Amino acid sequence: MPKKRRITEEMALAAAAEIVKTGGAEMLNVRALAKALDCSTQPIYSLFRSMEGLWRALIADAKRQYRRHIDAYLNEEGTNGYEAYGKGFVSFAKKEQGLFRLLFLTGKGTPDPFLDDIETEMMTLYHMPEETAAAFHADMSVFSFGLAVLVNKQADALSEEQISEAFKRQFYALYSFYFPNRERFWEKTS
Repeated sequence: MPKKRRITEEMALAAAAEIVKTGGAEMLNVRALAKALDCSTQPIYSLFRSMEGLWRALIADAKRQYRRHIDAYLNEEGTNGYEAYGKGFVSFAKKEQGLFRLLFLTGKGTPDPFLDDIETEMMTLYHMPEETAAAFHADMSVFSFGLAVLVNKQADALSEEQISEAFKRQFYALYSFYFPNRERFWEKTS
């Protein structure tokens, strides 16, 4: 009799993420996961208790992956924090299509977990009052979300350079709108 393979939570979450990446969130169910793991449904129910438990664990894992992705951008030399959050968000949408959809398009995820960090970064970097930072970011988020959905649906729609330039143009336009009388920091001469 062949020895049974022990299914771990990590194995199950990796397989669930792969199902979501390739087929979308609607394709994930206990039977599909059991098939992907080449096991019965029993180990999955033992690990997660229910489909709801599986979803909670998968969303928590997707958030961890999103955090690592954003952190990589935050650690890039020559990139400020606000720029890193935006570029990281769009890059995650492009590279992790299924997980992006799970977190931001299905209603199963939550609002961006970095919102407080982003607004604090804006207040610090650009000397914005809290209310202005919140409004500015809300406007910038509409643009960022549009870019993210575009590259999520069509990964080759824009190159990294095109995305970066689009962000700069939108940021500068909004900065000029919110601060028409301020010196534009990008036009300062040394």
